[in-house]
Amino acid sequence: MLKRVSIQNFKSLKDVTLDLQKVNLLIGPNNSGKTNFLKAFNFLYQYFDGNKNIADSAHYRKDIANRIGIHLIFEESNPEIIHESYRHILFQKTFDFKAREVYGIRFGWGKDWNLKNVDIQENDDPGIDLLIDYTGEIIVYRPDPNKLSNPGPVGVGKESVNADTSNLVGFLDLMLGKYRRTVFNQIETDLQKCIPEFSEVNLEDIPSSKELIKQFGETAFKRIGLTDRQQDVIYWANELSEGTLYFLALLCIINQPNPPKLLLLEEPERGIHPRRIREVMDFIFRLAEEKDIQIILTSHNEHVLDDFSTRPEAVFVFDKDEEGATYVRNLQTDIIEPTNKRNRELGLDEIDLTTNLSENWLYGLLGGVPSIP
Repeated sequence: MLKRVSIQNFKSLKDVTLDLQKVNLLIGPNNSGKTNFLKAFNFLYQYFDGNKNIADSAHYRKDIANRIGIHLIFEESNPEIIHESYRHILFQKTFDFKAREVYGIRFGWGKDWNLKNVDIQENDDPGIDLLIDYTGEIIVYRPDPNKLSNPGPVGVGKESVNADTSNLVGFLDLMLGKYRRTVFNQIETDLQKCIPEFSEVNLEDIPSSKELIKQFGETAFKRIGLTDRQQDVIYWANELSEGTLYFLALLCIINQPNPPKLLLLEEPERGIHPRRIREVMDFIFRLAEEKDIQIILTSHNEHVLDDFSTRPEAVFVFDKDEEGATYVRNLQTDIIEPTNKRNRELGLDEIDLTTNLSENWLYGLLGGVPSIP
């Protein structure tokens, strides 16, 4: 599992370090750096995959010399490795005013988190396989319900869901034919549990049109529909609410045959009715345990935050300083514990910030809220 992430000079992340849990929540106002934190992982994946030019526009403050640094520390679960228990992956790329640049990827084993105690191996390009071994394919998921209401091509599907879930028709068609008893049935089961009125996921052939052929080429097309068990009628995607389509997309992401070991998800509550958010979060926590994957998600929703009231160490509050650089505080170690320590020193009662966590956040007691002009 990824234990620590340290990032320097990547976009707005001048210098941040996060100690991660199994499921992690990033909160904060718009443009505070939450998405940039997720993008840092995708940046590494693309760079390792050969896209070296991606670094040219990724560094913090182009008017000053700086070095992009991304340091990942994984806890090694291999029982055969006793003394060297942490895998370190370190990326560095230096920029100066003359545009001279030096890049390097270093990796090694260590007995602790201190880079000074790591047996570093120098390698200009160890290949993407090293990163995939620990994270799987890195995708920042942002489901777009608007792309789910239209028909899609089939016969060209793949076993993974696109970042915006735009390939959901082809994905479901492949799952129906190849993983009917496992993936497809599980998606239907989860759908029935969360939206009881819908009992089945349907795929129907449709004739091609000039618009579809222009967009996807000559191939077969289908559309998605959900069966309403009470009315015994199928509602097709263009008749369903954005919230329902978003929920279906989320179910497909978490039930992929090979979900990523590190799942990055932006605003899973978007388009979901508030009464359904708890069910969405239950599925996310279940996914982490059942499929043994780590999850980092962003949110602006108070109901999502409340689901972390018993795990404040997994909540990270993002803000920006006067320079425009992102700074991050852990809810437990940087907010709750210092607050209680200060109150004890002043002879005051400790404040329980987690009982009404979302209210305390909205009132500005935790930070991570838009400033008042």
